[in-house]
Amino acid sequence: MKKLLMLPLILLALSASANIASAKSDVKINITAEKEIVVQEDGKDVLKRVKIDTAMPGDVLIYTLDYVNKGDEVATDVVLNDPVPDGTIYIDGSAFGPGSDITFSIDGGESFNSPSLLIYEIEQAGKKVSRLASPDVYTHIRWQVKQVEAGKSGVAGFRVRVK
Repeated sequence: MKKLLMLPLILLALSASANIASAKSDVKINITAEKEIVVQEDGKDVLKRVKIDTAMPGDVLIYTLDYVNKGDEVATDVVLNDPVPDGTIYIDGSAFGPGSDITFSIDGGESFNSPSLLIYEIEQAGKKVSRLASPDVYTHIRWQVKQVEAGKSGVAGFRVRVK
């Protein structure tokens, strides 16, 4: 049986307003990569999340970004960008982040938009034709959080399927 070793998800960018630059707010991020497994407890099937060591084609992986403002002032306009890991496909509708605006990229993180506006062009019979991008071509996900109060935290994340 072939196993696919999964590397940890890399956070491509974190930016915020000038508050972070002045060190009065200090947003820290912890990223976890997990998968759900079924285990027996007291004769019953129980769904548990475990850290990823290896993954097989078809496995669903859950990436979670926990963030906290460790500074003493509000962090505003916090932006979290994360890639959809190589060898996986984003699961439509799985991105979450209470209190954030979520957008997606199909061009390697160069631009972001809502799913209904992710359009690309192909040439068909000598004409350029516009197509709506499907989730299997998403390359990055962005969460924009208006503000994170000093000492407060939040969570964002998404699911992918291993190719």
